[in-house]
Amino acid sequence: MNPHPYPHQHPLSELVRIESDPAYRALFCAELDAAIQDRFANRAAVVAEVQAAAHRLRALVLHGEPGSSA
Repeated sequence: MNPHPYPHQHPLSELVRIESDPAYRALFCAELDAAIQDRFANRAAVVAEVQAAAHRLRALVLHGEPGSSA
């Protein structure tokens, strides 16, 4: 078990590496951009699902289900 809560000796060593190593910074930024784009895509998919469900519910309330006694 790692006795340190951080994977590096110093909690800011990752930030120091990002700031001082251009290749590592480029990799970090590319991974960060990809994670942000993934989160936006997931959020857009959830919004689309909610909008579709709202549309179906609206249609059900306005027109009722086929064969219902409404």
